[in-house]
Amino acid sequence: MDSLDHMLTDPLELGPCGDGHGTRIMEDCLLGGTRVSLPEDLLEDPEIFFDVVSLSTWQEVLSDSQREHLQQFLPQFPEDSAEQQNELILALFSGENFRFGNPLHIAQKLFRDTELAESGFV
Repeated sequence: MDSLDHMLTDPLELGPCGDGHGTRIMEDCLLGGTRVSLPEDLLEDPEIFFDVVSLSTWQEVLSDSQREHLQQFLPQFPEDSAEQQNELILALFSGENFRFGNPLHIAQKLFRDTELAESGFV
């Protein structure tokens, strides 16, 4: 079993948190064809999101096979594809603008704005 598979299938341990209710608020998200529950704070708080979705996570947490799996979703280049993909990954995690913004920043904003709209704050 791939080491990230358990993150998609095992329930998260819900321990005490700052709100005093003893549970974390989870949000259901559809990632590809898989429905997952993610902590609301991860989706709404940019600091938490970018601590998790980071170059250090890419380099130090994911295995080679996980990185290879994710790299198949990146553009393929006719020459030096692996090197160009590595440059793309560095640009992505460094916040570089890709025509209309950085995809990670756009994704985090969409997660946050979708949650606010659903809660009635927008």
